[in-house]
Amino acid sequence: MRRFLVASGFAMTALLLSGCSVFYPNWGATSLPEEPTAVVASTEATEEPVAEEVTAEPEPTASEEPTETATPEIVRIEAEVTILIADAFLDTGMLEVVAQIQGITEENGTCIMRFIGGDTEKSVSVAAQPSSDYTQCFPIEFPLSDLPSGSGIVTVQYESEYHFGTSKASSVVIP
Repeated sequence: MRRFLVASGFAMTALLLSGCSVFYPNWGATSLPEEPTAVVASTEATEEPVAEEVTAEPEPTASEEPTETATPEIVRIEAEVTILIADAFLDTGMLEVVAQIQGITEENGTCIMRFIGGDTEKSVSVAAQPSSDYTQCFPIEFPLSDLPSGSGIVTVQYESEYHFGTSKASSVVIP
């Protein structure tokens, strides 16, 4: 019986310790990636310089007109804007809205929150901030004192050089 308890104790210990390797997030990870070092090879002239021949370039005639280069047209892609939080916080006295654009990480975007409630329509604009795999509109805050009491809806519109989009309406109750 004693051997059985010792053997089962060793088995449980081995099982518990092997479980650590399953839950350890960096198991088998290599060292951090390093910047590649560039080696610049110096090329020196081994021959004596040869005298260059001077050639005359043809002069433009009066009939030639400069050609205009076409500027490329930027095609904007529609993005899905999702409202994560739309809530009135009494302790801060603010309507707080947090939205994100999944799958896009870009700078210089703008988020415009639009509130419609009663006979009032208000909007406020904030800068969008890139994150690891999304762009986030936060915090969009608006004073509750400037909004009518009751229910309303909130939408968030995202605008950037390459993307645009508007969220679905989210209901919010202003106390």
